[in-house]
Amino acid sequence: MLSLPPAMQAALDSGVTQLAWCWLITRRDGAQLGFTDHDGVLEIDGVACEPGSGLIPGHIRAETGSPARGAAFGAVSSDRISATGIAKGLYDSARVEVWRVDWAEPETRVRVFTGEIGEIRRSGAGFEVELAGLSARLNRRIGRVFSKACDAELGDARCGVDVSASAYTGEGSVEDVASTASFTAEGLAGFTPGWFAHGRLVWLTGANAGAVARVETHELRGGAVQIALAGASVFPLAAGDTFQIIAGCDGRAETCRAKFANFARFRGCPHIPGNDVLVRHAGSEPVRDGGRR
Repeated sequence: MLSLPPAMQAALDSGVTQLAWCWLITRRDGAQLGFTDHDGVLEIDGVACEPGSGLIPGHIRAETGSPARGAAFGAVSSDRISATGIAKGLYDSARVEVWRVDWAEPETRVRVFTGEIGEIRRSGAGFEVELAGLSARLNRRIGRVFSKACDAELGDARCGVDVSASAYTGEGSVEDVASTASFTAEGLAGFTPGWFAHGRLVWLTGANAGAVARVETHELRGGAVQIALAGASVFPLAAGDTFQIIAGCDGRAETCRAKFANFARFRGCPHIPGNDVLVRHAGSEPVRDGGRR
């Protein structure tokens, strides 16, 4: 239950209020932004909450046993929340505080929600932000899940592969654009087709500079290198846009051994039996290690 300041409670009891919404966003890089639906600037904890941001609150719902969840809607602007900043992940897991403020006396306020930004969905010049309460962290997986596939990220501390090596990293440029998620690339002719499938691509120049994308496929068609991304880029691609691309790993033991010579640090359990061992007909296969599913 919220404990309201006496002045705010008295205003609510009188039926005459001067209330506004304020949002404080603290990004992981430490930058703080303030927004309000009031027509003037309101200051909360030293952060100026500016009007005209286009940020509109959605419903915030809390239920017993479930983390509080809500949403906010807004418009992308060049000076506040930019499409490039969203694409770069600057707002991923950013801390969010939602305040109800007496705009005539900003010191009279109450915090109604504390959480972090979850999924951000963009549509044209607008966006929708999912807000998750702090208790949502309790739903996150802690520890490991045992499976045949490796659960490490290629190049992280658990994996140990040096992805900066020339064998695993390349640089190229867009030659011809097919869509916002696929293009013909120059500069990758020395790599085997499929080498960068499931890998990462970082845009170095162009409208998407700084954005990171997952590579879906890396193919050779008619002598041209074709790259398809897992999702559409935020901004249209253009011929000449340059990028850095990192080799992909599908998490299989065979890939770890043959492609990266890193099987000693493989983080999966390739010989763990699968559920098929329990239901397979006796004698249907000479080797019953769960390797075929």
